[in-house]
Amino acid sequence: PEAATFSELFADALHPAPRIDRARQETGADLHVAISLSFQAAFHGAERQVAVTRQVACAACEGAGEVMTAGGSCPKCRGAGQVRWARRHMVFTRACAACAGSGREKQRGCSSCAGQGRAVRSEPITVRIPAGVRDGARLRVAEQGHAGRFGGRNGDLYVDIQVRPHSVIRREGDDLHIAVPVAINEAALGSRIEVPFLDGQVQIRIPPGTQAGRRIRVSGRGAPTAAGDRGDLWVEVRLALPESLDERSKELLKEFARINDGDVRRGLHETFKAEY
Repeated sequence: PEAATFSELFADALHPAPRIDRARQETGADLHVAISLSFQAAFHGAERQVAVTRQVACAACEGAGEVMTAGGSCPKCRGAGQVRWARRHMVFTRACAACAGSGREKQRGCSSCAGQGRAVRSEPITVRIPAGVRDGARLRVAEQGHAGRFGGRNGDLYVDIQVRPHSVIRREGDDLHIAVPVAINEAALGSRIEVPFLDGQVQIRIPPGTQAGRRIRVSGRGAPTAAGDRGDLWVEVRLALPESLDERSKELLKEFARINDGDVRRGLHETFKAEY
């Protein structure tokens, strides 16, 4: 609307923006914070708010460190922003040095920030943490550090990630490792078991005759990577022996022992004999 446009122009005329002296600009210092995450939050990715105290651009002078004096036109050029002079039959024009071509009186130091162009403020900043982030990773949040001086670029915010250990899962690179209890009958006969995991159930095929300590690879179920794929999940088989047996179970095991009476340590004996 025309009225709004006129109002904006009128306001700009009464309160002109301060000039930014690019020769004085300084980049702001960087900020460093640390975030502690659970293993699961690091696996899935998360958003966290961190409270920071930092220097921000002064609102009164918009970071310039100076403000225009109220009212008057520049006495040197009488508000024209230019000065003219004649030489012989020619008239020359140049920007007024007193007001740098603004046509207004010289700027003065900003009283709100003591001419520094910055003020201290505490505020929360939202940090987006990518899925699969590793312990010890450092994330950069551009231009969320201290404000630069006199209109200079802001510094950056660096976030150091600390991932708390998981009780049963261990990470190596992009691969994850977990030890899973397997019943004797499952290991001996073979089976397909389900294991609870960070992103739902994982189905694992236990081949017949699986020994304790065997490692089974499940492709693509490890930690997410920056490339968009995932590492692998490694499942270590741990045989779960019953702590107590009823009479029927004991009879069956004794029958099993009679049928399979071979020496399971025969290979070990032969190894020791071969050493002599």
